[in-house]
Amino acid sequence: MHGVLNINKPSGMTSHDVVQKVRRIAQEKRVGHTGTLDPLATGVLVLCVGGATRIAQYLEAGEKEYDAVMRLGVTTDTLDAEGRVLETKQYTPPRQQDIIDALALFKGEIMQQPPLFSAIKVGGIPSYKLARRGTAAVLAPRRVTIYRIDLAAYDDPFVRLRVRCSKGTYIRSLCADIGESLGMGAHLSSLIRTRSGRFSVENALSLERLAGQGVEKALIPLDEALADFPAATVNEGDAERVRHGNPVAFAVAAPGRGGRIRVHDPSGNLLAIARAEGGMLRPEVVL
Repeated sequence: MHGVLNINKPSGMTSHDVVQKVRRIAQEKRVGHTGTLDPLATGVLVLCVGGATRIAQYLEAGEKEYDAVMRLGVTTDTLDAEGRVLETKQYTPPRQQDIIDALALFKGEIMQQPPLFSAIKVGGIPSYKLARRGTAAVLAPRRVTIYRIDLAAYDDPFVRLRVRCSKGTYIRSLCADIGESLGMGAHLSSLIRTRSGRFSVENALSLERLAGQGVEKALIPLDEALADFPAATVNEGDAERVRHGNPVAFAVAAPGRGGRIRVHDPSGNLLAIARAEGGMLRPEVVL
């Protein structure tokens, strides 16, 4: 059994909880997710099952979209509604235009400091464990890209945002930074991941539905899951070389996303993900 699942994660479960449940439903140990969602969050959690775990890195790299609600005037230690309140400020509600102007500051490539309560490892220990002990160190800022951030609704103290961003972006940190720029602080109140790469929440399955219909019927084939990557077809002789992980000469008109190409044999079977460079296809993962 191998393929990809688009799961609609419920609130209150960790991403690991979802993985464990799917392992039990599928009776398959090889299940992994392609980008953590916090317990508070709901929405798209893409899982790789069986041999599909080998393509997780390619699915994880896709853009993400979120529907987020932040609350103004209250800061927490986790930067979201599940944390301990650090400060509650009295403030004059900002105008809608003030919020729009603040959002504009965060469009494009930015340096973002991850939350202390995150899964980033420090000396092999997840930062959130250190934070719970009170021994966490400030994490180094990371470069992320906010492709789009729009004000969807505003009813003080709640601000609803729609965000399209690169992988590795923390929406909790984004909300906290926006609140700071407005001068009254803020935290993430609720979050829905509406898209991860080519997977949307409209097509995501609940765990209950997955258990009811069975995993095999729900599995998305690897070729379909990777359809955002351009494809190239090689002849049978080169297909055999690719199957053994060897590079083959191939002129690619459009190198594809990150220079990576889906390689098919003459019958249309997916053979590998390869990097296109210097007139060659160099297999990275043979499937």
